[in-house]
Amino acid sequence: MKQKLTLFALIGLVALFWCTPAYSASMEDLEKKIDLLTDELDDLKEGDMLRGQRGRSRKFQQPNFVTLFGYGELHYVDHEDSHAVLDQHRYVIGIHSILNKWIHLTAEIDFEHAAQELEFELSYVDFLLSREFNVRAGVMLAPIGFLNEFHEPPLFWTTERPLLQQRLIPTTWSMAGFGALGTPVDGLNYRVYFVGSMQSIGEDTGSSGSGNGGGGDASSFSSNGIRGGRHQINNAIAEDFAVTGRLEFTKLLPGLQVGLSTYLGDTSQGKIDKGGFMALFEADVQYRNKWFEMNSTIVNTSISDTTALNNFCRNPGHSCDGRIAENQFGFNIQGGIHIPQLLGKKTTQDIVAHYMFERVRTQDKNDGTYAIDYSRNRNAVHNFGVAYYPIPKVSLKADVLLVNTEDGNNDRTFQMAVGYLY
Repeated sequence: MKQKLTLFALIGLVALFWCTPAYSASMEDLEKKIDLLTDELDDLKEGDMLRGQRGRSRKFQQPNFVTLFGYGELHYVDHEDSHAVLDQHRYVIGIHSILNKWIHLTAEIDFEHAAQELEFELSYVDFLLSREFNVRAGVMLAPIGFLNEFHEPPLFWTTERPLLQQRLIPTTWSMAGFGALGTPVDGLNYRVYFVGSMQSIGEDTGSSGSGNGGGGDASSFSSNGIRGGRHQINNAIAEDFAVTGRLEFTKLLPGLQVGLSTYLGDTSQGKIDKGGFMALFEADVQYRNKWFEMNSTIVNTSISDTTALNNFCRNPGHSCDGRIAENQFGFNIQGGIHIPQLLGKKTTQDIVAHYMFERVRTQDKNDGTYAIDYSRNRNAVHNFGVAYYPIPKVSLKADVLLVNTEDGNNDRTFQMAVGYLY
């Protein structure tokens, strides 16, 4: 039954593409339509000093103009060994306000799981001084990789965000602080921020950290990665700070973008004498040539003082699991074929057949004080499917996810999604 559902879903997306209006036109008219549609996405992905300024309108730049924007996604997920589920995973409302010509405000609120969970995603002020140097302050998205800052559902092909961008780069990863961004030369963008750091260890398993500086002790690093170390801002302890930044090279070759990111800072938040210094380094590449598109990301994270961190976690009543790895490593590579362009079809719609391979090792190396949990290491993750775009802002997706762990277990999941941004 599940195999039939998978096949019907994939066939249905292809059939929908062929049956909906293709808007055939002259090449000149078609190019104009494509330019107008892609401009809307370029407002999110623009490669200049406003990189990361969400919801900005190209048409209206006068003071006191406010733009409403956001995104949402509905998921159908059918795990091999459990019941299928439906979930309105996210609905996000954002505003972009031009306070005056050189000061802009951007904010987002995320209503997750049919509005049963509320997350404060970002809220920052941009001081636009020049193309080369600008200042940003507030709650920002970590400039790590190409997906964390720009994670709207139509901007990636898979139903769920890739596993690497969940475990090793805990998307969506917010942080509070300030920094600079700009385009010093044509083809080079940078962002560098000084921010409150992550929390690697916690004390009280019953504490959610609600309130100012509550610490969120029930959430910290684990054998499954650093994801638990990011906190909502009201839970964040500010004993430790970090520096994070990103460089993007956008004009090395036509259709190519290369990115380099890092995150450096202590993580123990004063709970022990050791700092638990975390050094994350990331590199990524995106490339498009006509009908072929690909992207790839590689991440390595090292954490110092893990023996002291894990010993703290093993004390009775402490919340972390005492299996924080010294080193975490992973990479993924994804390729996609834009079928209409491959077939020479004149349409503003798109359908992408894609495949991704991932290797995610949250237990790449430990301190020798505990046995590695090999079930945490995903040695081979395969994701293949199809994504249909009736317009660039709307995506219909279906894919199959196969996960093989280092201890020999296999898991298969069929997924579908409706995603949109506005």
